[in-house]
Amino acid sequence: MMQDTVNWAADLKSVCDAHAERVAVFDGHSGMTYRRLGGRAAALAARLQAEGLQPGEPVGTSLRNSHAAVWGAFGVRISGAAETPLNPALGPDELRHNIAITGLRRVVTTRARAEAFMALGCTPLLVEELEEAEGDLAALPPVPRDAHGRIGFTSGTTGRPKAIVQTHGARWIGNLLQRATAPVAVGPGNNILLVTPYMHGASVLTMAFLERGGSVTLLDGADTAVMGALLGEQRVDHIFAPPTVLAKLVAAFPDRRFPGLRAVFCGTAPLTPGLYAKAREMFGPVIRITYGKTELTNPIAVLTAEQTDAYYAEATHHDGVCVGWPGPGIEVTLRAEDGSPAAPGEDGEVLLRGQHICTGHFDTDGFHPLPRGAFHETGDLGRFDAEGRLHLIGRMADVMKSGGYKVHPDEVERVLAASGEGCVVAVASLPSEYWGEIVVAVAEGADAGWPERARAAVAGLGRHKQPRLHVIVPELPRNVQGKIMRRKIREILLAEHVLIDGPHPRLERRA
Repeated sequence: MMQDTVNWAADLKSVCDAHAERVAVFDGHSGMTYRRLGGRAAALAARLQAEGLQPGEPVGTSLRNSHAAVWGAFGVRISGAAETPLNPALGPDELRHNIAITGLRRVVTTRARAEAFMALGCTPLLVEELEEAEGDLAALPPVPRDAHGRIGFTSGTTGRPKAIVQTHGARWIGNLLQRATAPVAVGPGNNILLVTPYMHGASVLTMAFLERGGSVTLLDGADTAVMGALLGEQRVDHIFAPPTVLAKLVAAFPDRRFPGLRAVFCGTAPLTPGLYAKAREMFGPVIRITYGKTELTNPIAVLTAEQTDAYYAEATHHDGVCVGWPGPGIEVTLRAEDGSPAAPGEDGEVLLRGQHICTGHFDTDGFHPLPRGAFHETGDLGRFDAEGRLHLIGRMADVMKSGGYKVHPDEVERVLAASGEGCVVAVASLPSEYWGEIVVAVAEGADAGWPERARAAVAGLGRHKQPRLHVIVPELPRNVQGKIMRRKIREILLAEHVLIDGPHPRLERRA
């Protein structure tokens, strides 16, 4: 029979006692031991509880990759709060929306960010004030299993973020399944390199390594010079490298080889065959692909390194990308357009169910629970092949992924509408090995000053949502109902231009 509580503090105390003076997190400059990490986390949890925190109450974290990002997340979790990561790159309008729909009032952040959160009605808890704190993990009680444990944000069909809620019990099961599907048994001596924002996939893998006595090297951004040194010196034996990070590495070190890695974790965006071939040459056949969602965290589906290598060796690749077979405890089914189950080889919307699925979501209309036993409708379009592998072949709501972040074109188009001065502006994407997808703003019949106005209009959005290319066309492609066809925009742009890919992409008109 399952317990009604999750004893996060006892779990953390156990691992911190066992590995007290071992380095848990290295930030590129200094290391933090397990003992110090546990003490800081306990001090933060105790402060939250002393301020009257109730189990399941949302508490924000807004921290760039650092020691504090790790112990801050642990501290919020063991306090019993619903950890609510807020991307430091978000603009004020987006932060205001996220705060409003979740109702959070406390945010763990830095002194430099305190004033901005106070202006939004939040009480900041400054990590600088806890730099030397040492709390007692043994003094912290278990937390209710069914209380809200984490709130993560995603884009809904309208382009406004939804706040996805997991319970503490679901988080515990998700952590267990993450470790159960690891390519190797993690323990002391294993070190994973993480460079993507901690609030995303990096946090899941951090927990998987630290809960088993491993180490984490957490850098604030994909600095290829630092990454190259760490890989070259074999100071890490695992790395989380989504396609955007892989593209940066192969571009920075075209002739380098980095042996010694036991696993390269890849996901969040499609991995093209061309990029896989370059990454395989650099690291060897150790790249592992997973499929995850905010509503049901990794691993939904897994393609082991051996299976990944076999897939990319296949002579023919159809639409989409293979993400492997469903993981343990996960049910994946596909629904055809008529609502019936899609047969093998047929396209359908990906539906998910699992022991650690979200309990519901918040939006501007309040909280919407996911009925017990119901499937989550992902909006992803998929297909099962004859071997039972899941292939993701598109995003039903035209959601893009650029730099590892989701971007909803409708949201960007609404912001851009004011820049067009009467002309129609659409947002599409171009495929990119470097970015995954490049967000492109396309204006119909605009004047020469439109690109500058467009850049000003989106300045309040997160950088990943701001178009990197601006194109003026005489006419946008439409279907018979008059709806703009985003896929056709991509075809027209690539037919008339050559894309020069990279960190600062550009289009050159074909001769």
